[in-house]
Amino acid sequence: MSFDSLEELLENIAPGTKLRDGVNRIVEQGHGGLLVLSPVQKIEEIITTGFKVDAEVTSQRLSELSKMDGAIVIDDDLKKITYANAHLSPDPAIESQETGTRHKAAEQTAKQIRIPVVAISERRNRVTVYYKDQRYILREISTIMSKVNQALLIMDQYRGNYDEAIQELTALELDGNVLPFHVANPLTKIGQMLTLKNEILRMFIELGEEKALPGRQLDNMVAGVESDLKFIIKDFHKDPKDNIEEVRESVIELCTDTPPSTKRIMALLGYEEEDLDDFLTPRGYRILHQIPRLPHTVIERMVNEFGDLENILKSSKEDLQEVKGIAETRSNTIKAGLKRLENRITLMEELET
Repeated sequence: MSFDSLEELLENIAPGTKLRDGVNRIVEQGHGGLLVLSPVQKIEEIITTGFKVDAEVTSQRLSELSKMDGAIVIDDDLKKITYANAHLSPDPAIESQETGTRHKAAEQTAKQIRIPVVAISERRNRVTVYYKDQRYILREISTIMSKVNQALLIMDQYRGNYDEAIQELTALELDGNVLPFHVANPLTKIGQMLTLKNEILRMFIELGEEKALPGRQLDNMVAGVESDLKFIIKDFHKDPKDNIEEVRESVIELCTDTPPSTKRIMALLGYEEEDLDDFLTPRGYRILHQIPRLPHTVIERMVNEFGDLENILKSSKEDLQEVKGIAETRSNTIKAGLKRLENRITLMEELET
């Protein structure tokens, strides 16, 4: 196995893996250790002494072998222990910020051979991961879980704000009174949610098997958000042929810091500043996708045939049946679905007043 990033490495030493179980046992026993994750032929050039081993990786073996002063070398597939009590002699000229012998050797080895090295501090019970030129201190699971829970509370607030914004947009789309602000508002909320989601997913990497429950919570909180982002862009972009994925990424990137202005969000959809007071007409993608069992291909044909949501709402059942893939039963379903959506929005508005 070749690790392409520090994140991939952390995923392979997360809770629930044999390697992490071994690291935890070493920490619990109160003595340090040095784990080198490398093919033996790559690391042998800087091993001065030690003895070769051909044994399966288990947490017990790692904790027992760590009682010796030298490093434990584990093949980069993380299945075999190939060396024990290995004394490393990396190039001393390689710059290191560490002062302790073990951690200094770990950092220099990682930089010289471009491999991962895990150093476990004997005194501070701290685990440091060195990966090429990067240095990362593994955090306690309780610390990470606390940060995840805080982030999920914020996500819950974001979801509430988003639900209000998307409800308002739906009502205005059905009434034909959409202004650029009403489009930019839910897009901003989605951008904030997806930015926070990415931060939480990065924390999940270190949680390993402990991420199951918060993972389900996160999935519930962001359900439908990705598709809404795509359909809002398709509904309101000035140029329907523009690359939706590029606009999607730009929206998320724009929302990584402070919430952007309506002007900046709408610029991504092709609007100038002088357009910001004009009413907008949605094409109908997002609304139509809320009708059960209505295929995307049929929705595309409807938009191509009628042009926008306003014309679709005005169309009769007979007009709808002119579209390929819409027979009498489906036209009834579409009309009923749109009517239910209007009634639901009206009811929610009455409950709020």
